[in-house]
Amino acid sequence: MAPRDDRPDASSYAGSSLQSFNLPVAPSQVDVVVIGGGFSGVQAAWDLQKAGLSCVLLEAKHRIGGRSRSQQLQSGPGVIELGATWINKKTQPKVYATAKRLGLDMVEQYTESDEVWQLPDGQVIRASPDNPAAEQVIEFNRALYEVIESGCENNDIRKFDEFPTNFDVSVETWAQSKGLSDVLGKASMTFFTGAVVGQDASEVGMHYFLDYIKSGGGFISIATEGADGAQSLKIKQGTSAIANGLADEMKPGSIFVNSPVDSIHQTNEGALVQTATGNKFSCRKVIVAIPTNTYEKIHFSPPLPRDKMALVSRTKPGIYAKMILTYSRAWWKDLGLQGKFSSFKGPICFSWDNSDETLQQYSLAIFLAGSIAAKWATLKELQRVEAVVEHLTELVGPEHGHLAHEDILEVNYVNWSEEEYLDGAPTSAMPPGVLSKYGLALRRPFKHIHFAGGETAYEWKGYLEGALRAGSRAADEVIEWAKQEGLVKKVSAHL
Repeated sequence: MAPRDDRPDASSYAGSSLQSFNLPVAPSQVDVVVIGGGFSGVQAAWDLQKAGLSCVLLEAKHRIGGRSRSQQLQSGPGVIELGATWINKKTQPKVYATAKRLGLDMVEQYTESDEVWQLPDGQVIRASPDNPAAEQVIEFNRALYEVIESGCENNDIRKFDEFPTNFDVSVETWAQSKGLSDVLGKASMTFFTGAVVGQDASEVGMHYFLDYIKSGGGFISIATEGADGAQSLKIKQGTSAIANGLADEMKPGSIFVNSPVDSIHQTNEGALVQTATGNKFSCRKVIVAIPTNTYEKIHFSPPLPRDKMALVSRTKPGIYAKMILTYSRAWWKDLGLQGKFSSFKGPICFSWDNSDETLQQYSLAIFLAGSIAAKWATLKELQRVEAVVEHLTELVGPEHGHLAHEDILEVNYVNWSEEEYLDGAPTSAMPPGVLSKYGLALRRPFKHIHFAGGETAYEWKGYLEGALRAGSRAADEVIEWAKQEGLVKKVSAHL
């Protein structure tokens, strides 16, 4: 049983020949340099090349895909998701259309049977219709929904400076003012903020949190599965196949991995971008498509504007880890469970079934978030696995708990807070007052630099859909400039 697996992702499942990754001599002059090979950066570079602009994509890590990490199992057939997992046909049209065009196979998330919840006092409840104790779970979910939806009603995700200053306190303080002040209320709010942005309720500003929830269609959309939920469809080949598929359609040799950017020096005519490997690119425009909290790894000359620096310095990466336990059989289904275990106590915060019945691959995807994930990360390697498996045993119960640690074929995990050049997942968060005061600087271009990345999306920020939209938005800004300069005559329609 291997505690983790650092092999490359399952790019071969996207039909990728990896020809885009061959590294020829770097061109000294291009129209645009895109920094960051996550979904947003790949989409931006794809759009620019389709518009007829010369463009290179620089990725610091050894692979593209950002916070998506699809990996082939060693113990048998099947692809697991150590990062981004789901898309939605109805509410996320851009990523769905892209996956469809690339010929990827999509299946619905398994949602049949009962869930299991653990309350702050350690009590384990099977949320089945005939269990009276499940009413507690229903009640706190209802209270959480009502409080958050009421806050979203008057929040405009495109007008950051109109949010009432007196309401822009921490999520924890705001929730207490709305009646979620008992132990269960506090725990449920921290559980939800951790699940959504990877930070505890005391660390996140209410304006930012409401903006994030509304950008994803509201509480029900963010928290559920099915036709209207964010956890709707899985991609059999893995979400990384989307990024790899777009890369395969780009000009060979235009993507450079293992190329972290050291500096961006802007001049009147454009910019000079230099990597840690010594490559230099002279360009007219730059698109920065990396997490906001990682801008500090790049030396900007001249320095970023004051409001942009304030935003960057105050943005916090989400604290997140994801572990996939792969078994010889889906024992949770045998017990009438759907594989959805949620706990206010931890280390497991929540989980979903990540199986592929057609390949006889049976996996549970387990998430750890916020301060719970931070505490878990202090453990040694094998202790991390042990802590998760032992907690799963507790959640299953004394009669069947042994199934959680029997017949484990493979263990894989990523602690995203330890991932270099990302530093966290699934997104970043802002404390009180930051979005209202500095939000306009989030997407605003700075001279020849434009900004993408999933956090800069208006809709679905922090999700694959938002990342693709943000990449296209930044590309559109550059393409509009190129049209005015006479560099391109017409632009192909986006997907």
